[in-house]
Amino acid sequence: MRAERRPVRVVGAFEPAFVGPRHRLRTSLLVRLLLSGRPGQELINVGAGQGTLSGELERRGFRVTSVDPSPRAIELLQARCAGPVVSARAETLPFADELFDGAVLGEVLEHLNDDLFGLRGVVRVVRAGGVVALSVPANPDRFGTSDEWAGHRRRYSRQRLLDLCSSAGLEVERLCPWGFPVSSCYHRWIYEPWLEHAGPVRPRRALRPLIVGLDLALQLDRLFVGVERGALGYLVLARKPRLRQRPADANLPHDRANDGQ
Repeated sequence: MRAERRPVRVVGAFEPAFVGPRHRLRTSLLVRLLLSGRPGQELINVGAGQGTLSGELERRGFRVTSVDPSPRAIELLQARCAGPVVSARAETLPFADELFDGAVLGEVLEHLNDDLFGLRGVVRVVRAGGVVALSVPANPDRFGTSDEWAGHRRRYSRQRLLDLCSSAGLEVERLCPWGFPVSSCYHRWIYEPWLEHAGPVRPRRALRPLIVGLDLALQLDRLFVGVERGALGYLVLARKPRLRQRPADANLPHDRANDGQ
């Protein structure tokens, strides 16, 4: 007889007690992808959460503005981050157009009711030629208990993610599946069943050696970044196109533009 499914407590994007090995691996991969795009010094981290990504970028010398709508996140960000911390949502960022050299969104878009509106809001504050690096969960067919618990609205297919970026005014330079094989197997066969059985509880002290072992095992996934089959999520590096300058005589009547020929 199948056990009755436990109610899932939806907590949204911010839950500092559950920052674990997969979160650290994903952050590391996203930072590496961002750096490959050679961003400028002024960055905005939208949906900054507990500040892991902001802190890593600040340690590398970037000036990071951390943004999150959660009061709990803002409190932690103010304690952990050196740069400005702003309470705001992606859809309504209180910044001037083209203020930042680049933007990062780590596991943010899947939380938004209107992901296109939110991504367009981020693109608006990035300078022409600037980069946007983001991560999202992959494979809509895998939507499950952990997604409900985390407050996800969706998981993404490759094509939906490409269409989303294009509609928001971005040119995708790299789209990398990640999370195969260890992260994906752990998520499907251990994490999801545990969440259904015990709910979102902090791991007991006795399990910490296993978490250390998982951290080591997850490093294997670095060798398989780019493998689509079984991927847990997507990493994207995209760029806001530079405005193409029209020739100086482009606005002249055709006969005047050719007077000197």
